[in-house]
Amino acid sequence: MRRHLQGRRDAFRALYEKYRDKVYATALKIVGEASLAEDLAQEIFVKIHEELHRFKFEARFSTWLYRIAVNHAINKANEIERHGHIREQAARERACEERPAAPSARFEDERVGQAIDALSPKLRAIIALRYLDGLSYGEIAEVLEVSVGTVKSRLFLAHETLRPMMQDLYDDERDRISEEL
Repeated sequence: MRRHLQGRRDAFRALYEKYRDKVYATALKIVGEASLAEDLAQEIFVKIHEELHRFKFEARFSTWLYRIAVNHAINKANEIERHGHIREQAARERACEERPAAPSARFEDERVGQAIDALSPKLRAIIALRYLDGLSYGEIAEVLEVSVGTVKSRLFLAHETLRPMMQDLYDDERDRISEEL
């Protein structure tokens, strides 16, 4: 950051290389469409580049970057939902991009992905930051500029929303474990 602000052109490239995959993955989990997530990631880095002079070094750079990425992706997801776009094409693209897995594992992965896609953008963001990026409750709260209590309640709501959609997979796994014992 400091090197970039001092005029070193290669410094922003280093930031981009370090964070591009995480920004893309976060955007993908929120908007659910690969091509849209790629576009969003580019938009996010353009926005970051334009806003770097406003970074005050009061928080970690990664937190500031995630805040911009998550907010931008949530805004785009809300815009898409307001306009009523259907994401069937995105699900087909995701299925093609995934590496081959056992048929039952692929089916379960699709089911989990579809269930997460059914969540609101804010709940998808919480799931992505917690499980995809591995952030702590405190880090998520900082990124989203909400309290830790809000993070916990949104995560609880996401789990409760996903539970009935995923109950049969849970039951199958529980039965398989019981048979092994």
